Amino acid sequence: MAAPSFHFFHCAVIPALRTCSSLADLKIAISSTNPCHLYEMAVALTEDGSCVDYYSGYPAWKLGEFGNDRLRVISKSFRTLVTYGMLRIPENLRPKDGRLFEWQDGMFDQRVAKALRKNGADVVHAMPGQSREIFRECRRQGIPAMLNHASGPIRIQKALVAAEYERAGVRTEDAHRFNPRCEGREQAEIALADFHCVASSIVKSQLTAEGVDPDRIFVVPYGADPVLFPKRLVAPASQFRICFAGQLSLRKGIKTLLDSLELAGEPDWQCQFFGRHSSETAADFGNYRGATEVELKGAVSRMALADAMRASSVLVLPSWEEAFGLVVPQALQSGVPCIVSDRVGAADLIRHRSNGSIFPAGDSEALLEELRFWERRPSIVTGDYTWQQPARLLQSITKGVLA
Repeated sequence: MAAPSFHFFHCAVIPALRTCSSLADLKIAISSTNPCHLYEMAVALTEDGSCVDYYSGYPAWKLGEFGNDRLRVISKSFRTLVTYGMLRIPENLRPKDGRLFEWQDGMFDQRVAKALRKNGADVVHAMPGQSREIFRECRRQGIPAMLNHASGPIRIQKALVAAEYERAGVRTEDAHRFNPRCEGREQAEIALADFHCVASSIVKSQLTAEGVDPDRIFVVPYGADPVLFPKRLVAPASQFRICFAGQLSLRKGIKTLLDSLELAGEPDWQCQFFGRHSSETAADFGNYRGATEVELKGAVSRMALADAMRASSVLVLPSWEEAFGLVVPQALQSGVPCIVSDRVGAADLIRHRSNGSIFPAGDSEALLEELRFWERRPSIVTGDYTWQQPARLLQSITKGVLA
């Protein structure tokens, strides 16, 4: 494929021709600066009959789903490219992540709002931090606005991880990319939203605690791509291999897992960590003295992660705060049991000691007990954890909102 031009990066629309011409068609607009969960949801919605305009801060050519004539990708990606390019620069030489992402999200929000004036929609889904102007445009056009929360309210996120930051000697103002402007923007977006879509009962409870009407909050879990994450045929029975996937930050409960491995004293186990390194947990890894081999794999492609999951005995997500955890349905769809803390939203998918385990966040002994349970039971998780059912649920909710 030839390298795209700068203009193509900056604003691309594909494909130009769609089959959404009937008044009976449901036109959903979905907006997100990065692919995250919403792009895969968009693809699944179109496969089930909806028409989707997907406003992307990510370059359209990198999304890879161009064969669907009910999905139109409208890319506004210049600032996202600059932002993620800056993340390659050493932390001490670049602007703080909070300022970078605020700069990225603010312009994306404005440009999508402008595009909506031309394109319209029956309902709009957008994400916190990048939807204030979009929702103001929805108000002007009378379009129902759905705030699609990838995380819980900022105030609650901070509270849930405060003790872990204190333990590590990390100031909360350094650990969070949220400043008072971000919190004010979030409150404005919540006030402008007609409805809220969350992936877990945990986030619904958090929003309810913040005063949002629970009848206007809909829970739609995330799924996994069955092509990228096919069910494995055999469970590894030789070496007990633990997989962690996610940014190696304090929020993810890394030390809880490392403490469990130290308690285990198992030289025959192996634990692989996949994800972007963070200075927050460097000391915890440096102080690890367990018998179990720990491998830091860094950030890898989704294909490489899928292969690693299928070769693992269990996936562990011990987070102190996790609105959902997309790696959980990905692992479950691959046939891998998942051990998650009770603060992980994807615990909604877990049937304790059937397809995984749930343990109290921060309790390394309880985590070790679950690791030993699954060590004795090499397993292949059955069941469907794809995007099909979440997409149908969201489509049903959207039609109900418009009724």
